[in-house]
Amino acid sequence: MFRSIVSTSILISLLFIGCANQNKEINDLAQTIYLQTNPRGTLPPNKFKSDGCSLWFDGDWVECCIRHDIVYWQGGSRYERHIADADLERCVSESGHPVVANLMYIGVRMGGVWWLPTPFRWGFGWNYPQYGPANIKY
Repeated sequence: MFRSIVSTSILISLLFIGCANQNKEINDLAQTIYLQTNPRGTLPPNKFKSDGCSLWFDGDWVECCIRHDIVYWQGGSRYERHIADADLERCVSESGHPVVANLMYIGVRMGGVWWLPTPFRWGFGWNYPQYGPANIKY
């Protein structure tokens, strides 16, 4: 219980600080990673973009965040979002930061919901309130 309270407090503090790093290096890295991927299915109407680790500082796990952003940009079902968030947690943890991974997982589960009109919501490549192709049910 204490761990959960401390984790949530740290997460909320970081959200208010807004440590997202918007710079040319992140943009260039995001485009490089995007071009190396093979996005599945119907692509959103809005061009892919990434701010690195949204509302979080960009550590040596920033590539994990960008890969997560590609999936979030595409959107889709509730199950696909769950997999994307679990993959982010695994990637950050494997980079040697299991505590950060846990906090980030909590953050994306709470803040990445499709129904919030944020630039990092699930399916942000689609025009709000759409969160994926028309034939996809959340």
